[in-house]
Amino acid sequence: MGSTCGICASAINDATHEQLNDSLQCGECVTNPPLYTKLVAATRYQFPVDKALSDLKFNKQLHYARSLTSVLERRIRLSYEETPYPKALIPIPLHPKRLNERGFNQSDIIAKHLSNAMGIPPNKALSRVKDTPHQVGLSEKQRRQNLKDAFQLEEGLPKHIALVDDVVTTGSTVNEAAKLCLSAGVERVDIWCLAKT
Repeated sequence: MGSTCGICASAINDATHEQLNDSLQCGECVTNPPLYTKLVAATRYQFPVDKALSDLKFNKQLHYARSLTSVLERRIRLSYEETPYPKALIPIPLHPKRLNERGFNQSDIIAKHLSNAMGIPPNKALSRVKDTPHQVGLSEKQRRQNLKDAFQLEEGLPKHIALVDDVVTTGSTVNEAAKLCLSAGVERVDIWCLAKT
């Protein structure tokens, strides 16, 4: 994937990073760090991955979840060689209306594959209580406003968790979910996703 930020996994070049604590960090994470500790992505959101993920979500091509999750699992194992794994995998939930329309939540499927491969239990304590419109085409500010109070926690969580999603774009969704988890006593939130834009 080339040089990436050690926190948000965004692509970086020599002119736009700082070397901190033996890892590269993009300027955005230095000046405005996200609420999560680190993001691990299987790959970049570009062809052919973008098409595969679109087919997964909208054409029920669920086999793409398994193959891309195996790539993600390898990246995770490399990223945690000196760090303990999270104690629970929390899939980013869909609102019940969207779940009924689609018939499945791709984040649930990814979390189940990772759970089976890595022995980390999935946990569905996080739910989406606000039916937010699609985020495509929205600015980062609009995305944040769109997601305000979108999530709810049903039960307590372990101190270290990973939020699991298919694609992370601006990070607004995972940051909003992380904020809620941290306010409920979680101490460390990591993000695991199939693709990062």
